[in-house]
Amino acid sequence: MLRARLMAAVVCGVGFGLGAAAGGFDLKFRLPDERAPAGGMVQMKLRTTEGTPISGGRPKFAYDESFFESVDGFGLFPASGEAAGVAVIEGNHVAIAYATTEPFTDSYPVMTVAMRIRPDLPVGSQQSFGFDRSSLWTLNGRTVLARINPGTVTVGGSMAITDVVPGGGWQPAGTVVSVRGVGFTSGSRLRARGISIGSVRFISSTEMRFTLQQSANLTGAELRADNPDQSRSIYLSYTRGVAAATSGRSLLSVTRPIFSGRARTVSTVGPVSAMNALQYEGLALQNPNVGGAEVTIDLYAADGTPVYSAARALAGGHQLALELSELLDGVPPSPGTYVRVTSSLPIEVFGVLCDEDAWTVAPRLPIEALAR
Repeated sequence: MLRARLMAAVVCGVGFGLGAAAGGFDLKFRLPDERAPAGGMVQMKLRTTEGTPISGGRPKFAYDESFFESVDGFGLFPASGEAAGVAVIEGNHVAIAYATTEPFTDSYPVMTVAMRIRPDLPVGSQQSFGFDRSSLWTLNGRTVLARINPGTVTVGGSMAITDVVPGGGWQPAGTVVSVRGVGFTSGSRLRARGISIGSVRFISSTEMRFTLQQSANLTGAELRADNPDQSRSIYLSYTRGVAAATSGRSLLSVTRPIFSGRARTVSTVGPVSAMNALQYEGLALQNPNVGGAEVTIDLYAADGTPVYSAARALAGGHQLALELSELLDGVPPSPGTYVRVTSSLPIEVFGVLCDEDAWTVAPRLPIEALAR
């Protein structure tokens, strides 16, 4: 049943089918090999082997629980434009769906997946990691399959970066950035490509800090840590938000939103579609700022008449994905209505379309993103 649900989550959904893929592989991806000590984390970076415009996808994978303890996060890094995604996680099976306003190329990885290695593995242990061959991708408006070369993860080295806080969005000069990980020493060296940073401070074996000398967009920033023993860890930064709430709907409760770093003070999502009892719409919100944000969610009729308004505080570095009625104090949105999210600080927002019968979730970019 679990595998059947995940297959449905990949194959079903708006605008996706297998017809155009029957002729063979139109895309090629690779996952570079990674290394980290037991209990550390590797960031698997899915890259194209050529500059091919990819505008969306429904990839899936399953991971070996005897080697990986968990999947801890996902990153999307469009070189331009905006992207939004969702990952349905059930046990060791993961189904992803994402869409973007501008096609991905080989400038950045299409996405990253942070995998935590079990702490009880001996040095030298290895495990292959890859995406399922039936994963679907959107290429020039067509749905295609891809040849994906897996990467090999090796238990070894002395350190690894596991997170960056704050990890995304534009941050002002003077912001103190915390780099978390394992195995840092007073001799560890830390660099941030293309970002002007002050001197790096060693805090402990699990943290180093630096201060931004100029304002910078930390989403997709490449950080590299090196230890004197030649161990190295390369990490692409993003906000790995802490869940502020869990939906009462079974599908949304196992869905993790994937943001790409574009934040606004006003975001509009809609109109709400006509749906049956097992279908519903939700919102994904993330605050990439250090400080908390005051958020107002307004529901409007199609003609702009206000219907209901709800307020919520969202702490810095936190995220949530809830059904619209859960955000609107139980008020169900009618077909044709739309929501406008206003925040005291720029936050990331997109909609989600859920079908608990087909077991599918699809991201829905805000109107402001589509109007660019």
